[in-house]
Amino acid sequence: MILYNSRLAKCFLGKKKHSFMIFGCYFTRYKYLEIWEEMEARIHLRQYTECFFLTLLPGLGLSLWLSWWFMLIPLSTYHFLYWWERMIRHHSIFDWEAIKHCGDTLYLRKRKSYSWTKSYCKKKLPASRWAD
Repeated sequence: MILYNSRLAKCFLGKKKHSFMIFGCYFTRYKYLEIWEEMEARIHLRQYTECFFLTLLPGLGLSLWLSWWFMLIPLSTYHFLYWWERMIRHHSIFDWEAIKHCGDTLYLRKRKSYSWTKSYCKKKLPASRWAD
């Protein structure tokens, strides 16, 4: 879900950043986004949803067996995988996919599920036409 004109984004973000995502909610300080920005946000949200469903059953099983705190695993998997890859490889497949396909408004319809898994933790990502 994209929350436009968010007071939370206005409070926590400085002048350089205008949006952030946490637990599947994308907060932005603007009333509307450009098409490519909105597409980039929607791609990140789809990636978050896939990571959530990837770990939902193990998290549910562990929470029933040990403690309900394990239900935080599905909520934080995307963020953990994102920062883990950034720490190891200094880039993220999540960012790369979102930036590469943000200009294609039909990408989410054409996209295969879990398409980020085949390139996760690769040493080098392919070049993107949007890269500076």
